[in-house]
Amino acid sequence: MIAKMLLPFLGGTPMVWNTCMVFFQALLLAGYGYAHFVTTRLKPQRQVALHLGLLVVAASVLPIQVSDAAVASLSDQSNPSVWLLGCLLTSVGLPFFVLSTTAPLLQNWFAGTNHPSARDPYFLYAASNLGSLIALLGYPVWVEPYLRLRDQSRVWSAGYAAGALLILLCAAAAARNRNSHTETALQPGAVGQHASVSEIRPRIATRRRFRWMALSFVPSSLMLGVTTYITTDVASIPLLWVLPLSLYLLTLI
Repeated sequence: MIAKMLLPFLGGTPMVWNTCMVFFQALLLAGYGYAHFVTTRLKPQRQVALHLGLLVVAASVLPIQVSDAAVASLSDQSNPSVWLLGCLLTSVGLPFFVLSTTAPLLQNWFAGTNHPSARDPYFLYAASNLGSLIALLGYPVWVEPYLRLRDQSRVWSAGYAAGALLILLCAAAAARNRNSHTETALQPGAVGQHASVSEIRPRIATRRRFRWMALSFVPSSLMLGVTTYITTDVASIPLLWVLPLSLYLLTLI
């Protein structure tokens, strides 16, 4: 949606798509970093308060649009990638950052409950990426032909509000289940049955962490490289942008 708003000013070159992809991947990584920080440094109640506050702040820039000031600042003499990154940051950066934290944050809240699947919450990660894949493939079929960009942005804003409400409900449910989980753990005879994850898992070496991060660049680089190649040598059309990204999401699922 944001790419379609920006393409009339920049054209349909592969560099526009790749710059957008790099921006969103970097912001996604920042969102995961935020989720890791708050879940390891803050108590659950403060996590909820901080995240709901960010959801409210991010809503202040909705609906998503390219401002007249941003359009006026575009110059033929400057690097369009710099302008594009700045425009993405001011128009959709904050809402996307907040939403990018949802999957790891809610998985962590879920893992702290007494649900039977709480010890292995990563099926939620697969569901999250499946939703992304359905949205990616469904946009040109179900959304783009029937709604103007302005209407798409309004519908997206309504979906954002609904998502914020659902996150609030999830936080309340997690807190309720966490309290009952704690009470059960404190009952006589229950000691040792609910050891924390940090107590039972071995510490991961720093060298291995960096190796994992280095390896994660490989599929991302391949996706961007393949996209650039086929859209340069074949045609710069959205269908060819979507195919490598769909394969990328399938591997995450």
